[in-house]
Amino acid sequence: MRFHFTCELENNRLNIDYRRKIVSYLKSCIEKSNKDFFEELYGKGKNSNKEFTMSVYFVPETIIDRDNIWVNSKKIIINLSTPDVYTGIQLYNALSSQKFKWYKLSKDNSLRVVKITNEKEKIITQGKAVFNTLSPIVIRDHDKETGKDWFCTFEDENAGEILKRNLQTELEGKFSRDISHDIKMLKIDFIKMKKVIVKSYELKIQASLGVLSMEGEQYLLQYLYQRGLGSKRGLCFGMLELI
Repeated sequence: MRFHFTCELENNRLNIDYRRKIVSYLKSCIEKSNKDFFEELYGKGKNSNKEFTMSVYFVPETIIDRDNIWVNSKKIIINLSTPDVYTGIQLYNALSSQKFKWYKLSKDNSLRVVKITNEKEKIITQGKAVFNTLSPIVIRDHDKETGKDWFCTFEDENAGEILKRNLQTELEGKFSRDISHDIKMLKIDFIKMKKVIVKSYELKIQASLGVLSMEGEQYLLQYLYQRGLGSKRGLCFGMLELI
């Protein structure tokens, strides 16, 4: 399921660390709509590996400086995708229940959903697909011994292997059969990418934007197209567009 939520801003200035505000808004909508679902997603001890991905599009014109994004149109579009029908319905209901209602993003800005569009998903029919990133891909290398995270980009030689290793963990038990071999055989090629530095929850992390291809089992490509690729997908990262 794939949705576009067109939002109106009260003022044209957004903090460069805007993703955390969008996530706060989403969490607020979910909590007001369905407290049980909120607990499923964000309750104490819940896994940060969400079954959805998001991206934010700033309707032109925009000006970006070190600390702010100036959205002169005062319009942004929150794109949301999930392979899970239940999750999709809950997220749709949560945001649609707050349509036309202002939400305070900061002391000098607010946001409200003014239009909701349901996008027809594309179907991948072959074992290879090319994607454009709608939000940066975060490649997180987690050291279990030290508990520290390292953030890689497409420029790192083992970036594809780290993505696949994380997939092995994330998708364990997700399907009705063991798909570890399919993940192992998945081929990820970064075709035309660039490194970006993104501020998220006060941290500056490096990520990757651009065009990539994946070759493997059709169902796995379809799933990743719908769920997104990489870490922090529920924080507006890793959303893919099939091209």
